[in-house]
Amino acid sequence: MDEQVEEVYRQVADRISPEEFMLRVEEKVALMAGLCDSRTAAMLVARDLGTAEVLTKIGSIRPEMGNVIFQGRVVSISAVREFPRSDGSTGRVANMVLADETGSVRVALWDETADLVRSGELRVDQCLKVRGVAREGYTGTEVSLSRGGGLEEVDLDIVPRSEPYRISELKRDMGGVQLLAVVVDPGQAREFDRKDGGRGRVRTVLLGDETGKIRLTLWNEQADMALDMGETLEVINASCRERYGSLELSTGGYSTVRKSSKKISYSERITPIAELAAGSISSIRGYVTGIGEVREFQREDGRTGKVASIYVSDDTGRIRVALWGEHADKLQGLDIGYLAEISDAQVKEGWNEGLELSCGWKTLITFAPPG
Repeated sequence: MDEQVEEVYRQVADRISPEEFMLRVEEKVALMAGLCDSRTAAMLVARDLGTAEVLTKIGSIRPEMGNVIFQGRVVSISAVREFPRSDGSTGRVANMVLADETGSVRVALWDETADLVRSGELRVDQCLKVRGVAREGYTGTEVSLSRGGGLEEVDLDIVPRSEPYRISELKRDMGGVQLLAVVVDPGQAREFDRKDGGRGRVRTVLLGDETGKIRLTLWNEQADMALDMGETLEVINASCRERYGSLELSTGGYSTVRKSSKKISYSERITPIAELAAGSISSIRGYVTGIGEVREFQREDGRTGKVASIYVSDDTGRIRVALWGEHADKLQGLDIGYLAEISDAQVKEGWNEGLELSCGWKTLITFAPPG
């Protein structure tokens, strides 16, 4: 039983066993010929059992869910903004953030619903039941409340989550993420061309805690903040997205990033070379026992790329390491016997049925002379 189905089951657990519930869910999926997912089927089973409304915890809301019903406490409300519509009329929109013990989500209020902000009927600290449509927003998952949605004040004492997430708790499409983590790699800011012709700045920072690592993207002024390896960062109201198969955090206009004096435990998880598995993303530590030459090649887009190979050994074995792009420049000044620490490299099947490490843009490499 996956997490979303289990959340529905908990609301009818006093009426049906988990085995019987899952059997009915599978029957619903089969009856719909695959036109509904297991969560939708679970909601249909719950309604068959007499549950009028199936509530979703805020931390479980995903864009693909569509219609959702949830409860939370209002933690912030924006001012109402007016905008011109294509038909010449004036639209109105406001945003509020609701939270429960599992997370927070932004709710977009349109027109008549936005007017509830101006009238004072919506206010911070209210506990509300919300019926809306989940979708992909600028800062992650958000819920849109238009004419088809609804708000209802509920007499509940909902206590929002106050402690930061750990990296292992983060999930795809989460919004309102708060995190305390150590700077593993501060990265460097770079410029890019905006669609409007202007110039922007972006920076990718690698963060870690005792449960794992994640990349954080900083934009414009935040990209220029002074950061050193080992410092603790507090990230507030970030969004979590999936990119190239990995989760990443990104900041936006509502986000805060600041240094913290709190100490966060982090240590790199090193895999012995003999235990590396093809297809994994792994980190190794050992000594340089072989150095190849830098080789240039022509990319499909016509640009020139470069790659170099080294060999790294530890107490358990030896492996070839491919250094792509700017990593190949690290061969300058490198010598046999240097200590090598390579983080987040891809383990691939290499020549002669052996394994090799491929170091791309996500890989962090450090070399140090012996002694």
